[in-house]
Amino acid sequence: MKKSLKGRSYPREKAKKVLRMMKISVVLMLFCLQIQANVYSQHTRLSLKLENASIKQLFTEIEKKSDVAFVYNAGDVDHLGTVNVNFTNEEIGKILDFCLKGKGVEYSFVDNHIVIHKKTVQLPQQAVRVVSGKILDKNTGEPLPGATVKIKGTTVGTAADIDGKFKLSVTDGTSLLEVSFIGYKNVEIDVSKRTEMVVMLEPLIAEMSEVIVTGFQRREKAVMVGSVSTATARDLETAGVTTVDKALAGKLAGVYIRSTSGRPGETGKIQIRGINTMTGSTEPLYVLDGMPLQTGEVSGGINNLLTNGIGNIPPENIKSISILKDATAASIYGSRAANGVVVIETKMGEAGQDYISYSGKFGVTMAPRNQFDFMNTTEKIQLERELYDDFHPSYGGRVIQILNRRDNGAISSDEAERQIAELQKINTDWMDVLYRNAISHSHNLTLSGGNTKTQYFTSLNFQSSQGTMQENDFKSGGLNMKLSRYVLDNLLLKFNLYSTIKKNQEGQAGMDVFRYAAFANPYERPYNEDGSYSSDMSYRDLTNDVTYYSDLNYMDFNILRELRENTLTNNYADIRGQFGVEWTLFKNFRYNGTVVANYTWVHDIDEAHPGTYRSWSQNWLNAASGVGKILPEHNLGFLKENTGRVFDYTVRNSIEYNNKFAGKHFVQLFFANEIGGRTNYQYNSFNPIYLSEYRISGYPNWDLVSPDSYNKLDLSKFGGSTFAEDRSASFIGSLVYSYDDRYVLNGNIRYDGVDILGSDNQFSPLWSAGIKWNAHSEGFLKPYENILSRLVVSFGYGYRGSINRSVYPFHSYLLGSKVYDGIVASSEFRYGNPTIKWERKQETNLGLELSLFKGRINMEGRYFDEKITDLLDNLKLAPSVGREEATVNVGKMSNRGFEYSMRLEVIKNKNILWEIGGNITKVKNNLDQVYENNIPGIAEANTRNVQGYPTNSWFGYKFSHVNPENGHMMVKAQRKEAVVEGTFVTNNYTEEVIDLATIPQKDLQEKYVPYYVGQKDPKLFGGFNTRFVYKQFELYANFVFAAGNKILGFQDRKNGPDGEVDDITASRTNRVRDVRYRWRQYGDITDIPVFQNSLSNYTYYLLDKDLEKGDYLKCNELALTWHAPRKMLQKISLSTLKVTLVAGNLFTITPYNGTDPETQTPFGYPNTRNYTLTLNIGL
Repeated sequence: MKKSLKGRSYPREKAKKVLRMMKISVVLMLFCLQIQANVYSQHTRLSLKLENASIKQLFTEIEKKSDVAFVYNAGDVDHLGTVNVNFTNEEIGKILDFCLKGKGVEYSFVDNHIVIHKKTVQLPQQAVRVVSGKILDKNTGEPLPGATVKIKGTTVGTAADIDGKFKLSVTDGTSLLEVSFIGYKNVEIDVSKRTEMVVMLEPLIAEMSEVIVTGFQRREKAVMVGSVSTATARDLETAGVTTVDKALAGKLAGVYIRSTSGRPGETGKIQIRGINTMTGSTEPLYVLDGMPLQTGEVSGGINNLLTNGIGNIPPENIKSISILKDATAASIYGSRAANGVVVIETKMGEAGQDYISYSGKFGVTMAPRNQFDFMNTTEKIQLERELYDDFHPSYGGRVIQILNRRDNGAISSDEAERQIAELQKINTDWMDVLYRNAISHSHNLTLSGGNTKTQYFTSLNFQSSQGTMQENDFKSGGLNMKLSRYVLDNLLLKFNLYSTIKKNQEGQAGMDVFRYAAFANPYERPYNEDGSYSSDMSYRDLTNDVTYYSDLNYMDFNILRELRENTLTNNYADIRGQFGVEWTLFKNFRYNGTVVANYTWVHDIDEAHPGTYRSWSQNWLNAASGVGKILPEHNLGFLKENTGRVFDYTVRNSIEYNNKFAGKHFVQLFFANEIGGRTNYQYNSFNPIYLSEYRISGYPNWDLVSPDSYNKLDLSKFGGSTFAEDRSASFIGSLVYSYDDRYVLNGNIRYDGVDILGSDNQFSPLWSAGIKWNAHSEGFLKPYENILSRLVVSFGYGYRGSINRSVYPFHSYLLGSKVYDGIVASSEFRYGNPTIKWERKQETNLGLELSLFKGRINMEGRYFDEKITDLLDNLKLAPSVGREEATVNVGKMSNRGFEYSMRLEVIKNKNILWEIGGNITKVKNNLDQVYENNIPGIAEANTRNVQGYPTNSWFGYKFSHVNPENGHMMVKAQRKEAVVEGTFVTNNYTEEVIDLATIPQKDLQEKYVPYYVGQKDPKLFGGFNTRFVYKQFELYANFVFAAGNKILGFQDRKNGPDGEVDDITASRTNRVRDVRYRWRQYGDITDIPVFQNSLSNYTYYLLDKDLEKGDYLKCNELALTWHAPRKMLQKISLSTLKVTLVAGNLFTITPYNGTDPETQTPFGYPNTRNYTLTLNIGL
């Protein structure tokens, strides 16, 4: 049956609506006055003249001349004949009374909707009884106003009112009623023995087309060939986080999202199907409401905390997110889509429904705890005594300092023991001193609605979050607006405005605060007994010693003072305007034109207070001349400022043709062109003197630098600026053909050009093709549709590309501060490569989708094979060329793997819903060809890209044992021996155990090679979740996991504040308890080598024991939600009320002993457990 419907949601009665509107703030009321009112009645007047017009034509003309919409079943009005009308300024109600008189139908007004239904027939009083009830949506429990109720086999019936209620008089012999509503399955109700009922109608979900948003187009899932993962607003609503990317972690197959830091406001890192480049960005392309979103670094000196990812969009504003993962889906975005595409569609107002909603989140993030097994004060004092007895070092921690002064005669033995006893009384937990339980709250207020011609959506959001680190606070706010208007029946205008401001303020200590909290000696304390700051006399920084007794060394270090008196402030502002035109030229042709412009401003202010350690350690003299330390009287603070301003724009024009003919053939053609540009201004300044109390800055006496000094002043360190500009142009085409909804063919082509490449390689054609078989639509499977609801097989092949925009085809140089003969000399010269071209990615994708038992079980599996060619790599050149290396297209890489996702409805009935879902992805990455085609000769403590191995591979020696005779570390290495056969030279490798402490470095490099000991990126990742709903209560849990990678583990000597140093130096700060079991004498059996007072090879080189498994299973989210029952909502005049309690980052199961395996570093700003209370209210 053909049905007509404009608007799917219906507001409550006007009296309740007035009560709600009285609760709106004055500001929102003023805004609402600018939006055309949405309340109409039969008294709306219009002029109308028609001759021999059908009733449908009458309805259409009334809709054109007003803002009402008709709701009716086509079968009820198809046979009502024609009418002749000629009205001038007449009420709609009177027009309908005239035209529908005697035709057996009647109408009712539901706000600005007019419901047409068969006329209710009143039966004789003595033979009737009244049947009443309510008609609700089975999934949501919402009423269905306008639903039709009639006696089966007759035309006797009625329609449900605004609350879904109905009353119908039936004869005593009536047994069945038919209930129907547009978009829902019809049901029959037995009323022979009852007069009251609640009817639950089930939406035609299985029969309605699911729409995939690609950014360029909206395609039905049945004709979408590419690999796409989709998340809806429901997938985001329970998350306790305030950034979209973190809310999606573990929920989408093929998408690895990890949190790199616990700093408030910081976004996560998204990686789609592995790594695709060695030199360029691995970040996907973000598309917001159809247009590319500029992300990434705004300025070279700017903290990326505020500018990366999609952190500017509140999760409450998002309608859906589609991840385009393969070439068939993403090649339409061309060169920017090599790492995948994240398509974000934000919410929009709906016709016929004014809606006001508030979402508030109130949370607490727990302070981190020192999970490393460090010594307490008693144990650390004992260690220092042992070191002094064994080595008699002249420097060290406080105990060693005291013992040195005792032996030098400066103090007596009794005084030394008294001072050590005083230290014994202190046992400071520095993690507790420097970190706190952090409070956060965020608020999102939205106003949306509209009618058949105009829709609007406005959102105002604010967030305030403390960091768990002392003196760290983050704030952000934003205003997003969307407005669309049909100015003509075939012409739609759209305008979107997005704006965001952010501010992050963080105390600065001149060192890693978390590292200090872990390594600071427990016998140091933050305050003296009189409340003044206590000086830490034992902590040693990597570049500056805070304990040497010298006029040029800092003596009064206190980390709390540093954090409170030195501040880094990151400011960010962004405004984005988007204007679009959608013009239906004629029946199947549509033109779309969109212009988007974005302006971003970032400003960093770095303030160091006079007299602080940070001002001393990062002083102007060291920055400008390399001289280093300054006298205390010249430690006058500093002020550094970095500013970035970026303006970018994109203009797109497109034509789309859609047509279904002969009942079975569907064709969709799409052509577009796109141009864009970007300008980037950056400038920085460094004021060497800054009196922060008065906000006065200045410059010092340059005479402090000797005129004959080798280190001359480099004035470029005190300020500079850069400017960059690039432009691009693209031409796009797409074809979709479907036969009988069974066989689908899809093809895309895009021709991209950029101005940063040479003219020979400036443009690159990228294309893809795919086929799809909707097997469930075959006739031979129709008898099994109750079992096999969906069976789809798809295949795609195509190309994507990318370019590293930091590599240029032309020579470039940076201006320095030196002037020769009136000409400013270059401080750095970079050779260009005019042959630079696009990196190309060839992809094959095979997919299988399966749905069983009417959607109760859903599965999807995909295999992908990606080959990336023309990878940029640094090629070493012969000295005769005149330069050491050049960046050229010489590399090849491959990614192969599979992804699988599943969703299962275990229980589904009136009161209970239990769903289980999950996904898993495995990726095998390999560098097929790169410049470095041999294993490196030295095992360095960083990853390498070597031919035949995965990207970011670790190479190290294998730990064997500690020699019980001398305590030296013995390791396994591969001894290399050249074998000559004619003109060919090959290498044989044999395993050999060597003494890493004594072997000369030259021999180690020339005669031995390390082993491949793992890769940094996970081979396997995914997540699983479960949702259990019982009446008004909902419990949701989400878990994420990753496996198959190795990351640097925690080692107190290598990860300490001094970096890679000898054991005696490392022991100035705290050590882990395991060092108590080090080798100390002949015959000791241990895996901890002897302490040495000089550097050893195993300090520098990477061993397999330095790495740990990065596997983890994390409970990312556990949420309990209460939905207010409908009766309660009616009493308090609300449409929704929901309260959610979320526990985030609840626990992690991992063999890793660092802070968090997800961050892939033993230190940094840790992720900790958090609790959030969310309140959602709708009017």
